[in-house]
Amino acid sequence: MASIPSPTQAVWHLGPLPVRACALCIVAGIFVCVALTLRRWRARGGRDEDVWDVAFWAIIFGIIGGRLYHVITDGEKYFGRAGTQSMP
Repeated sequence: MASIPSPTQAVWHLGPLPVRACALCIVAGIFVCVALTLRRWRARGGRDEDVWDVAFWAIIFGIIGGRLYHVITDGEKYFGRAGTQSMP
């Protein structure tokens, strides 16, 4: 079966800063997408600044939206399970 295996190590520590494999994949995807978009936009006669103007906001809102989706779909990790709070 063809598949991409999970990395054997998910977190690397650069001093006090943890670097996660999923974050590296997201950043690599952003760079690849912007590079491809720039290349295609230049071929159509567009300016690089136009791509960067859109990419800036797309990256910001993409990260915020992704985080909100994660919190909404895995709310019990952040807010506990519904109906399990004890009464004083």
